[in-house]
Amino acid sequence: MKCKLCNDGLFIPLEDHIKIYCKTENHPQCLQYSLYADSHFKSLEKSAGLLKNRRKHPRIEVHHKVTLIKFAKSGEIATHYPAIAKTLDVGAGGMRLVVDDILPTDTELQFAFDDSFPKPLQSGIGKIEWCNKQLDESGYHAGLSFHGKETIKAMEFYLGVHN
Repeated sequence: MKCKLCNDGLFIPLEDHIKIYCKTENHPQCLQYSLYADSHFKSLEKSAGLLKNRRKHPRIEVHHKVTLIKFAKSGEIATHYPAIAKTLDVGAGGMRLVVDDILPTDTELQFAFDDSFPKPLQSGIGKIEWCNKQLDESGYHAGLSFHGKETIKAMEFYLGVHN
């Protein structure tokens, strides 16, 4: 068993030490605990702060196929074939997608849902805010923000979100 507090070097406590300190209320008397506990708890607090939800709008989990078409800077369609993605969740400000290939950040896209979505939401313009490779599954997760007040208002209405 490796000490989970000791980051500088390796401290492997002996069985006596584990019985006396690690698994009892006497752990504050452990030298390793007294040296490393403050920095350990501060790093936990810092990482928890980084993981806070920064979304401006609530999301609901929905799974729909969506077609993505890249735009060039000129506003013309940049690809001859669309990318197919699947939504993981949607909110008034955007959606989280699963895609097979990486989508560069800040890429402007036209998205299109199938006929199961209401007419005002079947297509719109968005921007890729982030795209991360998934470690435990194939593909990427990407965040797409909606552009255009009409799309945002239509999504708010669809989701029943009213400010």
